[in-house]
Amino acid sequence: MQRYFLKRTINHEIINLTREDAAFNHFGRVLRARVGTKAEFVDSNQQLVIGQVTQIDANQISMAVIEHLNQIVEMPINVTVIVSPLKNDRSEWFVQKITELGATRIIFTEMARTVADWRKQQDKKIARLQKITQAAAEQSHRLIIPEIDFLTWKTAIHLPKDKGIVAWEESAKEGEMSAFIDAVNHVPNNGHLVLVFGPEGGLTVDEIQEMTQFDFVSAGLGPRILRAETAPLYALSAISVLRELQ
Repeated sequence: MQRYFLKRTINHEIINLTREDAAFNHFGRVLRARVGTKAEFVDSNQQLVIGQVTQIDANQISMAVIEHLNQIVEMPINVTVIVSPLKNDRSEWFVQKITELGATRIIFTEMARTVADWRKQQDKKIARLQKITQAAAEQSHRLIIPEIDFLTWKTAIHLPKDKGIVAWEESAKEGEMSAFIDAVNHVPNNGHLVLVFGPEGGLTVDEIQEMTQFDFVSAGLGPRILRAETAPLYALSAISVLRELQ
């Protein structure tokens, strides 16, 4: 069943979609909703319901709430992913997949070896990525849409957290194999984990040392070298195994 996000709360067991709602065009025109058609809706309080169309015209779709659902689909911990802007269209693919895997927040920040330059089109780029994130959240039946931001390096590494991990290939080369697991398992339920991944050229030693001062733990992600857009997906998958599949 199709899922949509609403920017308001659902009150009085009624949902009215108008042209101002993002779901109006897709549900009404693309899916050709008719009286009796059902869909899932998540409101601004993460309330999940099934709505059934009772009336439809060119300007409004009226629905009755026929069922309230209680689904546990979000990670038991909040995961913020900090990455460097990616070249070409890989950022669009990346935010889609990282959303499906359960990230809470996605932050792009310029690092010492960042190649892609988004500064001239930053607002436009983020707006585009936020639309992709919403579509991915609806497709994967999540209860939240991950927030996307472009922050400075200093702001990003100062974010509050319970645990911070920086993926560092040198840790793996030195044989370190447990730091990632230890950090993930020590984040309390509903706590905040911040993950940092370097650009294509990797993080510099200075950046690693700076993050260490802010309680980030350097951790290897196995013996293989992963691409900048692959490493976060690996990490989110591992977190799911450690915290959800127990």
